[in-house]
Amino acid sequence: MVSGRDNPSDPRDASSRDKLNDAVTELRRLTSEQLLQSMQRLCDVGSIGDGDSASVESVRRLQLRSTGCLRVAAELEAAARCCRLIEQELRQEIDQLLVSPSGQAGFPGNGGPAEQAGKGHRGISLRSWLRAISPHSQPAHGPPGESGTAVPMAPERGSLVLPPRPVPEASRPDADVAAMTLGPLEVIVAGRRVLRWNSLKARAVFQYLLIHRERPVRRDVLMELQWPEHTHTSARNNLNVALHSLRNTLDGPWQNLQPVLYQDGCYELNPRLTWWVDHDEFLSALSRADAHRAAGQLRPAIYHYQRAVQLYRGPLFEDDLNGGWYLPEQRNVTELYLRALETLGDIYFDLGDLASAECSAKLALFRDPCCEPVHRVLMRCYAAQNKQQLVTRQYRLCVGALRDELAVTPGAETLRLFLDLTSASR
Repeated sequence: MVSGRDNPSDPRDASSRDKLNDAVTELRRLTSEQLLQSMQRLCDVGSIGDGDSASVESVRRLQLRSTGCLRVAAELEAAARCCRLIEQELRQEIDQLLVSPSGQAGFPGNGGPAEQAGKGHRGISLRSWLRAISPHSQPAHGPPGESGTAVPMAPERGSLVLPPRPVPEASRPDADVAAMTLGPLEVIVAGRRVLRWNSLKARAVFQYLLIHRERPVRRDVLMELQWPEHTHTSARNNLNVALHSLRNTLDGPWQNLQPVLYQDGCYELNPRLTWWVDHDEFLSALSRADAHRAAGQLRPAIYHYQRAVQLYRGPLFEDDLNGGWYLPEQRNVTELYLRALETLGDIYFDLGDLASAECSAKLALFRDPCCEPVHRVLMRCYAAQNKQQLVTRQYRLCVGALRDELAVTPGAETLRLFLDLTSASR
């Protein structure tokens, strides 16, 4: 039975495809050279005044410049909306390609099941969408390698060991407030998505409270974190304003319940409300997966590792360019995500499911081409299939990635594995 999402004749699928086509077309128009030239002209402020005194002509030029700035700002905002729509569709496309409805692993661009289906997955591959957006660029996800040599992003055949039950959608949890922090911040309050933050400081405070939900946060900590250069009174006033905005943003249909509580000089998210945070779910899934693996229960371990992988949309608070306190945790979460994929690759390899092991490893390299353990997983997979040329190529890709990105050479374990695998074939 073909699901409505994968049926090319399904009107919902056609509508989604049309929206994505329109977004790509509009984005290409908005980011054309004409817009860039307009921005360059607006940056040339020398022509506004005559250099001597204000005049009617100077005022007229300033008005024209102001109108031009508003027009460019509107077009840039429209381009940003297109990017967000395309990103959402691409993330759904990646989720679809990870496990196809038939249970086969498939990634775009390698002739695998996802593309062999022809009309499946909205009738077009992820790589094709990337080409449509930027027709002259190289694929963004390809790991560095030899000139003219492309590495397939997934195995050509094979099936994934499916989890015992479907992984619930992270974007629609049953909670009063749901916060997706892995990737761009997304917040859903009583089923309503927060589309705009009236105060970036309110968002920053909320982010801190989310990550430190296990204990109340002292007011002085928030003041020092967000307003370090202000006086105590000024910082406290600014914090009060930010919290007022935050409470309005998180306001829901619950009566007499404040989403943010203050007691004994500390703030915390109201525990009487139901909170769902993907960061917490991610760590919980990994903890359960590790416990099941240690007990030799591989099927439940695979399920929880897969769930953690699906929860990870990107680095923690990926769209926050102003904060810095979360960077250590951001690195930690990314490393845990890569370790989950590496462990999945090892489990699949031990089970003899080489296709799924390759799929997990290449998904990890999509995020970090310099992850040596994942390169080793792929080398072992190719060696098990007597594909010695791919073993050598994967090692060279690893060498190139480490050299180009980190200016280092592979570690002793990687070199030793390469020599063992290649010498065994001689």
